[in-house]
Amino acid sequence: MADRQHIVREDGSIVEVAWTSRADGDFHIDSDASELTKRRALVMEGEWIVVRQVHGNHVLDTRDTLVVPSSRDRHDARANTRGDDARANARHDDARGVTADGIITDKARQPISVQGADCAPIAFITNRGPIGVAHAGWRGLAEGIIEAVADRLVEGGEFVATDADEHADQIRLERAIVGPVICADCYEFGADDLDRVASRLGDGVRATTPSGAPALDMRAAIVAGFDAVGVTDVSFVGGCSACDETGFSHRARQESQRHCLVAQIVNADPTPGQSTISENSTISEKSTISEKNNAG
Repeated sequence: MADRQHIVREDGSIVEVAWTSRADGDFHIDSDASELTKRRALVMEGEWIVVRQVHGNHVLDTRDTLVVPSSRDRHDARANTRGDDARANARHDDARGVTADGIITDKARQPISVQGADCAPIAFITNRGPIGVAHAGWRGLAEGIIEAVADRLVEGGEFVATDADEHADQIRLERAIVGPVICADCYEFGADDLDRVASRLGDGVRATTPSGAPALDMRAAIVAGFDAVGVTDVSFVGGCSACDETGFSHRARQESQRHCLVAQIVNADPTPGQSTISENSTISEKSTISEKNNAG
């Protein structure tokens, strides 16, 4: 059974985040549709919204059915999918119709999901209102997928409030939950591509494998991406997708299957004044900006 975590937000609403393992089966959007529907229902009930992931920085925002890049790249095309077609195509039956690597929803009981097999599946938790998920591979990190989702979540607000009373009514991105992702020991990396990631996220992403080859530290890259938007509460809840065989890995085993992370807002009628993290939290590891993780 998939692991999960429930986060109680400051407005009393609850966000449920679940992440799967090999034991839960294949969640690739191209796997058998009937079996995929059954597997999804066992993890989280409801009609899942998924996208065809392309290792970029575009986000499906279901509030206005736009697929947009980060505001830092708004000179690019503002949208490549609009209107009712975007919402319809984002449903699991027609997932092939929308290409993006992030999803945002503000609707209760609307699961949103991304898949991985070395790349990181990430949940974005705000203090109130919409939530997001992202598929973050090295290309997406280099192109700013974390910033893209954060921008859309808090557009018109701010990433982290410095005064809770002053910013009580604003949407703030407060934490991230990261599922299984390949560790630096398992991720030998080309020098040119490593330079590309480091140019955006800093030299802290550089690592070496046990044999001494250049490597990319995906965890450090993710932490740096969230640091750029002012978020230091980044929790890694899964092991290494490559050396921990509870998940799937394209790099280590050339597997075509995918595990997934899925999130939803549970209750539509929140009661204010609750704590921010529930007592049954299952966080297995927390990372801060000063922490560099090379292990799975």
